[in-house]
Amino acid sequence: MKKIFVRPIVASVVALVAMNAYADGASVYALIDGGMASSRISGGKSTTEFVTGGVAPTFAGVKFEKSAEGLTAGVQLEQGFLLNKIDGRTSAFGYDYSDKTEVLNRQKNIYVKGSVGTFVFGMQPNIAFNTLFVGDPRGGSNYGSALQSVNTEGGLNTIDNGAVSYVSPAMAGVTLGVQHLPQSSDTGYKTGTRVTATYTNGKLTAAAATYGSAYVDATKKDDTGTVLAANYNFGKFTLKGLLVSQKTDTYTSALKTQGVGGAYVLNGKTTLDGGLYTAKSDTGNYKVNTTAFGAYYKLMKDLTLYGQYAVSDNKGSATAHWNFMWKTVEGETFTAGQKASVLSAGLLYNF
Repeated sequence: MKKIFVRPIVASVVALVAMNAYADGASVYALIDGGMASSRISGGKSTTEFVTGGVAPTFAGVKFEKSAEGLTAGVQLEQGFLLNKIDGRTSAFGYDYSDKTEVLNRQKNIYVKGSVGTFVFGMQPNIAFNTLFVGDPRGGSNYGSALQSVNTEGGLNTIDNGAVSYVSPAMAGVTLGVQHLPQSSDTGYKTGTRVTATYTNGKLTAAAATYGSAYVDATKKDDTGTVLAANYNFGKFTLKGLLVSQKTDTYTSALKTQGVGGAYVLNGKTTLDGGLYTAKSDTGNYKVNTTAFGAYYKLMKDLTLYGQYAVSDNKGSATAHWNFMWKTVEGETFTAGQKASVLSAGLLYNF
């Protein structure tokens, strides 16, 4: 066992030291979220458990950069993980849900940036998925947000493997992005494309994205969709809105997810947010309504204490998702006519 594990670890350390020696700068970052959640699905009893990522995914990463002749080249490596052991899993919040032990499961890419924009090659965030955060009333919380209903298993998945992307510099407040996925034996895609546009003008930020993924398996229908998102700052209150329309092999009649709400800065340490969400499709008579609220208190610069409450009502006929969590005691789905509620609290640490 020692021979199997020690050698790769030593090789990795040597590689990181060598990269650091030749880099202008190395930076380490992380986002850690852990806490407790008490949830209940109608017809059952309440369950209380420890959860990782009640609000945000948990991950840590490192960047190495070197600049010369007006360009900056870098490597980004990032790992998502759980703070509690579930089914022997050491890999979470990454590209492949089925792989329990994948290393660097969120990002492993090389990038080049300069005055003409930024190019990224390798495993990286899906730029179309990231536009959701511009308008999601609760910032894409894993409990009580649009993420529980949006279909993230196809063209709007969180992470793209083996992708090439370009993001332009801002021009008159507009930033454009394009991401391409060539055919891969791992992804099952024949090809995939994401195109985004973000506009910022003072207190207004608006974003739009369109995407499509064609599968090698000709019996599967292509994934296509659009995202429209915006937020406007009125001072202490920021109004947010989101509209997502998706067609997949499952949802041949568009799955439409909408959210409206926002965040209010109560004082220098406390922020409140809330959102109303609806998701529906004629496929299987899918219809879910969600109401959610959250409160965030800064204990120190990089440490936040949070609490949130969400309730989802399955008003359709189809089994639906009521959270965007990893495996929990209550699970992630509920059936027609059921309601699911959750009260959670935790600590969110970032650096």
